[in-house]
Amino acid sequence: MRILALGDPHGILPKNLNSLIKKNGIELIICVGDWGFTPEKPWLKKSWKGKTGNYVTKTAKSVLLKLDSYNIPILSLRGNMFLGGGKKIMDKFLKKCKNLIQKYTGKYKFHNQNFILFDISYEPETLMKRHKQNPVTLKRMKRLKTREQKLNKLLKENSDSILICHNPPYGYVDKAYKGKHVGSKILLNAIKKYKPKLVLCGHIHEAKGKAKIGETKIYNLGWHGDYTIFDVGQKVKLVKSNFLK
Repeated sequence: MRILALGDPHGILPKNLNSLIKKNGIELIICVGDWGFTPEKPWLKKSWKGKTGNYVTKTAKSVLLKLDSYNIPILSLRGNMFLGGGKKIMDKFLKKCKNLIQKYTGKYKFHNQNFILFDISYEPETLMKRHKQNPVTLKRMKRLKTREQKLNKLLKENSDSILICHNPPYGYVDKAYKGKHVGSKILLNAIKKYKPKLVLCGHIHEAKGKAKIGETKIYNLGWHGDYTIFDVGQKVKLVKSNFLK
């Protein structure tokens, strides 16, 4: 089975996408989240010059419509965008994408291969650090614990699975610009315990690359048109990438 795995698009898909899908016989597309446009340095006002109004939402819709047009399954996460004010808008739009499978925590089986999806999650320490211990924070903590339990249950019941997550696991392809590891300890613990054969992630763009935890292969798929093609059977083979060797 040939899989095209996309890094966080942020409004930009591979320039040669049509050719990549056709020439490589792609049967499944995976996207690790964050569809809408974000510049390389979003904290700088000049990076947003000419990008006014609902540009982020428009680019997200454009990305999803393009992917949906190929008429093959798209396994996608939402990422850390459209979780606030834009969530309802995107929820309504996603129903129009007939080939899109989007889950926060869940399972999808395709060609006898189990895929486990685990979308963006704030670690307990992060929640407590950024937000006061109020009813909203406590509710998020409880929801996160439930999702962690579900993730572990899915990985336990589906050996030899492929794990799709927005965050990288802590300590692996997760170094931010300042050199600090910012990945997920929830994912790290789950990977070490249940040993999926492949983990695909994004989120920390500057850490794109590959690593291993035991025999589990980890790929941070990058962003802004970065892609990797895998041949998946009993083993995983990297076929082609625009940033990996």
